This record gives sequence, structure tokens and C-alpha cells, in this order.
Amino acid sequence: MRLTWIFLPILITLLAGCSLTLPTSGTDGAAPAKGDQTRPDDFHVTYKWQEGSLPPPYHYEYTITISPTGQGQIVMIPDYSMNEPPTWTETFTASVEEMDTLYSTLVANGLLTRRWRAQDSPPVGGSSQSVTVLVRERQIVIPSFVLPAHESSAAAIYAAIEAFVPQAIWNKLDAQREQYVQEHP
Repeated sequence: MRLTWIFLPILITLLAGCSLTLPTSGTDGAAPAKGDQTRPDDFHVTYKWQEGSLPPPYHYEYTITISPTGQGQIVMIPDYSMNEPPTWTETFTASVEEMDTLYSTLVANGLLTRRWRAQDSPPVGGSSQSVTVLVRERQIVIPSFVLPAHESSAAAIYAAIEAFVPQAIWNKLDAQREQYVQEHP
């Protein structure tokens, strides 16, 4: 009987510790805290996309940044930097509602709950993309070539950020890039 009283506190401690380390459904960590559902004042996004290994002038890359105030910018470079290509910059502004929707979409796709890690052996030669988000003074990086289990969540986050750029801007940049390709055979 005495042994039962000695081991009972140890057993309770072990069981309590186990329950604290179980992941929540669908995530790799804890569920977002209630405050995480509201877009913070420092919410800032930087998304980078780069074409894979292609001969000049078919390679291109762009960076999208979105500030906490909804001021956005896309910078496109239509070739490898060694060829000294032009840099095209377009700006846009998002409403408070659009910023809240973007934040909610990123959170719903695991921005705050996944442990974003790159594959140990990423593919070679293809396009790559990554995103860095500032949330409540915490920098979250989604690297290129995330683990296969997280690819669909990362793709949804990337798509939401790309969709944030107005279609008219995409059309303008695509036309400029096409002209650049034709002028630099």
C-alpha cells in the first residue's frame, strides 16, 4: 500500500506531461492563441519567387512585400542579374478588410502552428519560393521546398500572397517580360 502512495504522484506527473506534448489536430504544434486570430499591427509579408535554371533571358524573379498598413509592392527582375536587366517596381494598396482576410488565410493554412522546414534533399533546377512573415515580433519563415506533408499548406499561402497583387499589375509585368524576352534573344 505504501508503494502505491509513492508511485501515484509520479504516475500523475508523467501522464500530465504526456498530455501537454500532444499536437493539436492538423498541426505540428499548439493551436493559435485567441489573440492570434486578430491581425497584429506588425503583420508584414515578404514573398520571393524565382524561376528555375533556364537560359537567359527566360529566367526571372520577383519579390512581393506587404507592409502592416496595406502598402504593397512587387519588384520583378526579368533575367539573371549578371545580364544587368532592368528592375520593374509596381505598388498597390490593400484595404483593412483585405489585410484581415490575408492574415486569416495564412493562419488557417498553418502559418503560426506548423514547424516549417525544408526538405533535406530538395529538387534541383526548378522554380523556388519562400515567404517571411512578421507576426507579433516573431519572424516566421516558410522555406523553399517544404516537407511534403506541408506542401499544400505552403502552396495555399503562396497563392494567397500572389493573389494580393492586382491582376492589372500582373498583366503589365507579364507584357514587359515578354517584350524583354523578344528583345534579348
